[in-house]
Amino acid sequence: MLTTAITLDEGTASLKLAYEVASYFGLATTDARALARDVGKAVSSWRKEAGKPGLSKAEIDRMASAFERDDLAAAVTGK
Repeated sequence: MLTTAITLDEGTASLKLAYEVASYFGLATTDARALARDVGKAVSSWRKEAGKPGLSKAEIDRMASAFERDDLAAAVTGK
């Protein structure tokens, strides 16, 4: 659940919902998808990056739900 909702009526963290309201934020849907793809690609190696400063596997695993989501896979593939 987001603390700042994407829309006035919905607080779900959803890439699909973000695409639906992209124009409200001055973005064409194609631009929103491109941005999501770029961010998704950057975030997809988060486990490796989290390990660089010496975080333990348990600490990294606790963060997984923030990064390992269906929306990440959708963003990377541009869906």
